[in-house]
Amino acid sequence: MNLDRKDFALIEALQRNASMRLEELARMVHLAPSSVHDRLRRLERIGVIRNWTIKLDAAALGLGVLAFVGISATRPCSELLEALRKIPAIEECHSVAGRLSMVLKVRVPDTPSLLALSERLREIPGIEQTETTIVLKTQMEGPISLTTLQNTARP
Repeated sequence: MNLDRKDFALIEALQRNASMRLEELARMVHLAPSSVHDRLRRLERIGVIRNWTIKLDAAALGLGVLAFVGISATRPCSELLEALRKIPAIEECHSVAGRLSMVLKVRVPDTPSLLALSERLREIPGIEQTETTIVLKTQMEGPISLTTLQNTARP
């Protein structure tokens, strides 16, 4: 990966507001809009930018409960993925080291829905136990920090 400071500036700006116009980005990094367009397409092509998306307010959509669910499993994580993908409440699924096999980030409307989700997870063959932590308040949330990478970027 060979990114320069202008690439990092573009990425950081888009992490804050992905709807910025090419002209705004171009002014920011002192390039022509066509050059910015080319850089963004290159960043997509090499996999730095994986997709363009929006951030939703989960509570406004009726998904007021955020939780992390740890799973202890007797089957390999890869064998559980198909069943887990069928559960819309699961936002993220991570294989982890330690006592747990996986950690899920889930969103549901309320605690009865969380209980139903927990019971559904335990019905999946190979999932032996779940351990749920309900998020009371998200204190900090942000984009991937590029500071360490920028210190090694070429001018």
